Amino acid sequence: MEIDLIVFDVDGVLVDVASSYPAAIARTAERFLSARSDGWVTPQEMAALKAAGGFNSDWDLAAAVIWAQRDGRTDLVAVARAARAAGGGLAALARLGIAAREPSLSEVERIASEVYAGSARVEEMFGLSPSLAPAEEGVWQSERALIEPAQLLLLPVPKAIYTGRTLGELAAALGRFGFSVHFPDNYRVTCDGPYRKPDGAGLVYLAQAAGARSVLMVGDNVDDLETALHAQEIDPGREYHFCGIENGALGEDAERILRGRGAEVVAPSTRELLTWLRG
Repeated sequence: MEIDLIVFDVDGVLVDVASSYPAAIARTAERFLSARSDGWVTPQEMAALKAAGGFNSDWDLAAAVIWAQRDGRTDLVAVARAARAAGGGLAALARLGIAAREPSLSEVERIASEVYAGSARVEEMFGLSPSLAPAEEGVWQSERALIEPAQLLLLPVPKAIYTGRTLGELAAALGRFGFSVHFPDNYRVTCDGPYRKPDGAGLVYLAQAAGARSVLMVGDNVDDLETALHAQEIDPGREYHFCGIENGALGEDAERILRGRGAEVVAPSTRELLTWLRG
């Protein structure tokens, strides 16, 4: 496989977020639904919603949990299956009769952003004024890098990022783990720009910026795969490939789910993928 550009998702690929975004989703649900000893959503239910497609945004997923619970749909795995059959994402929930209700999506996003970033950094990452009482410390501090920056340096082709993070969120992660130098500003696509996964146009933009004819998208969830498939559909003059990473958003079922959706390659980890690409 000849590759001219490698495009990375961030969460579950470059950065281990297993203890950050799931915690932000769970804590946000508690902010709106009250505290509960066993919580309002399990890791397995989050993975099932990710597998349904359309929930690349963790804040959309948080809204889905809250709205489903308020609608009396307590079996979130069943909700996820129904959402997949209905096309995925919040639009699918509306088709299932789980309407967007109080709180609004914007309110869920505001609370979840502060829970994730912490009250001291929510303006830097999301452009929002802190509002929670008591103030939050920010669960993002529990994240860790999945690879070393030097491993990116050894790759012989340009590198880019297509992420569901905001620009501020992304900058914080890249700076913290020493990745910034590997990804020029015009090789970064974030959700607060014109493109959001699974829109393949964001991947096409990165291919054009790099002058690439063959692109490899590396991701850990269904929306990453759909992004590569959509890019191939709208830009048939280039080749778009996809490699899935196990043990990210989809948990232990990642290989089965991604191969079932058409993934060409599934790697045990980003570290092992990079070793293979250098070989």
